[in-house]
Amino acid sequence: MLRSRLLAATPHAFSGRADGDMRREVRGPSEAVVAALGGRGPLVTATQVHGRAVVFAEQVGSDPVEADALVCTTPGTVIAVRVADCVPVLLAAPGGVAAIHAGWRGTAADVVREGLRALCEATGVAPSRVRAAVGPSIRGCCYAVGDEVIVGVEAVAPGRSWLRGQQVDLAIANAEILAAAGVEVEVVGGCTRCGEGWYSHRASDAERQVGAIGLLGAPA
Repeated sequence: MLRSRLLAATPHAFSGRADGDMRREVRGPSEAVVAALGGRGPLVTATQVHGRAVVFAEQVGSDPVEADALVCTTPGTVIAVRVADCVPVLLAAPGGVAAIHAGWRGTAADVVREGLRALCEATGVAPSRVRAAVGPSIRGCCYAVGDEVIVGVEAVAPGRSWLRGQQVDLAIANAEILAAAGVEVEVVGGCTRCGEGWYSHRASDAERQVGAIGLLGAPA
């Protein structure tokens, strides 16, 4: 499992091939992530739809909930997003954490700002007190896209350092969005498509890895 130096004080991890398939129907590896992060109960996830909806972990039950950002303020709970090329973004603030799934559609829909906003409102802190880790994803070296993607991402991340010709780096785009909001950010891991040790949708992998994060302490 890969971890961020910036989030060292918060239980979190980005899993890879060595940690097993993290799809919902495969229980063992997901349970191992929860145990590794000191959590209790199952891994809390949502049905991801490449949008901007945010849901609180405390509202997730046995029925599927559609959202691409999860916020948690309950100690002992571990939340996660499943990815295999899309960008996993983990946020940590005093009293709360968030996990965000950002493919190009989610990035263009500003899901990372929505997740940050919800976390700040739930914890009562300013973005400057939030730290973020942007995990392994398909990077600019392997992500050639059409104009629709470029126009969509540019609407929320106008800096364009994430763009080289028709190659887009969504990890950099989301890091720039967070940095512009005042969040300290670290990008960790390499490209899931050409790097070793990751599942990649573009490489026809059906399996998934996770970006997971939790709060220290036991539930009240």
